[in-house]
Amino acid sequence: MIVDAHMHIWNRVEGLVGGGRVRVKAMSNGRVAHGKKVMLGMPATFVDCQAKAEMAVAEFDAAGVDTGVMVQEFLDGEQNDYCVEAQKRFPGRFFTHGLVNWYEPKQAAREAKALLGAGFRGLKLPAQHLPNSQRVDDRAYFPIYEAMDAAGAVLAVDLAAGDAQSAQLEMVLRKWPKLKVAIGHMGLVTRGDWYSQILLCRHENVYVEMGGVTWLFRAEGYPFPGAAEAIRLAAKRIGFEKIMWGSDWPRTMVDFTYRQSLDWLRVFDHGFTDEQKALLLGGNAARLYGLKAPKESRAPWTLITEG
Repeated sequence: MIVDAHMHIWNRVEGLVGGGRVRVKAMSNGRVAHGKKVMLGMPATFVDCQAKAEMAVAEFDAAGVDTGVMVQEFLDGEQNDYCVEAQKRFPGRFFTHGLVNWYEPKQAAREAKALLGAGFRGLKLPAQHLPNSQRVDDRAYFPIYEAMDAAGAVLAVDLAAGDAQSAQLEMVLRKWPKLKVAIGHMGLVTRGDWYSQILLCRHENVYVEMGGVTWLFRAEGYPFPGAAEAIRLAAKRIGFEKIMWGSDWPRTMVDFTYRQSLDWLRVFDHGFTDEQKALLLGGNAARLYGLKAPKESRAPWTLITEG
């Protein structure tokens, strides 16, 4: 089973970042505006700037991926209704996280309970975008963590680079030691003290997902030996059983294809055993998210350039 543990879908871009001060909006041909700064936020072929569920499933099918874990982001804005629609249209192909307004803690608590009650099995916390005055261990968020712990839901959290928020999440994990957590982007391995984030995985139900780790090593190019070394270094401390592959589709596809974001680990020989690859590419994610293995394995489609 192959699981993409960090990807996105959206049918609109209405983001709010920078502590809620900077608006993000779609333009055209994959371009987005972060305030006054315009950049390519997805492949230019996304002419309407929509990362549609059917496009993601097409990428899954072509690459041989069974399920995608959809993690929302303040960059794109809340997509809860679209998540529900995608899961109905493509049963078994998505595990979706709800997004609440973490900028407003009391409102976030109400929204979180409503989303969990509506059937969401995960919530996303883009903690790196919170203003410094708001902490991950803010008591106002406690009702959210308590409800998630009781429901067995997964908290997907992207922490700020380095150790700025690691101790805050540690406090939450001490209070709710069984809470299921997926830490994003391999702890931002190239940006400061990433070990402080990785070591949080010593808690029973805490994992780390790569979330387009190839983007962090983009200057190296394929097959990203630095990213493979990061896996080895992390595994020495927390084991291969706590690390999950993720693509960060479609953002990282401004640099390389979806198949490349998978095959640098699936195909290239970095010295990992078949058993270790099976854990990284889907076994660990299936365990954390409670995913059922497909009846038949999905083989990647043959490429025209291979003939």
